Amino acid sequence: MLLQNQTNSIFPWDCQIGDENFQKEPWILNKGKVYVTIEKNVKTKGFFYLQKNEEKRLSLNLVQTKSIYNKMIELGYKLRINKI
Repeated sequence: MLLQNQTNSIFPWDCQIGDENFQKEPWILNKGKVYVTIEKNVKTKGFFYLQKNEEKRLSLNLVQTKSIYNKMIELGYKLRINKI
């Protein structure tokens, strides 16, 4: 079931410059005063940094990041539009 949710979603990091849904990094999900920032980990290919508000940054792999992203959307977080 987890993989089914991941394959049906379009993730902001999958879009390229010129795509209609392209958004510049970092990607920010917010709900009220709480926000989570997602950035690519340039040191480790295929990993992402996730940081909630000003808490410690976590380095997660692609599958973990997609799972958390989907769960946050289900919980009512909205992706902040951050076009170039």
